[in-house]
Amino acid sequence: MKYLTILLFLIIPIQEKSPREIPVDLKGMGISDFFEPDEILRIWRFPEGGAAFEELIEIKRIGKNWTSIRYTYLLDEYIGEPRFKDLRKRQTLNLTAEQISTFVNKKNLQKNVKSTQENQICICDLYLAEYRIGKEENYFEFFLDEKGNNNSAKINMMNFLSKIIVE
Repeated sequence: MKYLTILLFLIIPIQEKSPREIPVDLKGMGISDFFEPDEILRIWRFPEGGAAFEELIEIKRIGKNWTSIRYTYLLDEYIGEPRFKDLRKRQTLNLTAEQISTFVNKKNLQKNVKSTQENQICICDLYLAEYRIGKEENYFEFFLDEKGNNNSAKINMMNFLSKIIVE
């Protein structure tokens, strides 16, 4: 007899004021310090359902040069298990400056980015975004199916993520 376990998560927004600590597996992939580049947007994806991996999309600018990379990495408790090694990936996204500018927007990502689904019971992936330009930082959580937010940078970022997550 098979049992299906559905996990319900009570989501309470994180009010972090510092970047997320880099997991061990990502350190092994060479992730740099959050304060190194001139501008950076990190989007952490935490899949629901007890996944063995998480993802990080890192978009950063040094001078006029942008880089965009998607990392899939193992959680600490699964690093030593050979059956999960194929989940680990580093994929260059090759986004254009125009694509990036639709959601990397200092004016919009520094205001009005609170989740509109606070204290909801949800079966869905949770995202944490960290954005920094110069010395200005902002941190916020969101869900891809979030409704009611009028922040254009956040909406564009959610639309972008919706497209690439299905790949």
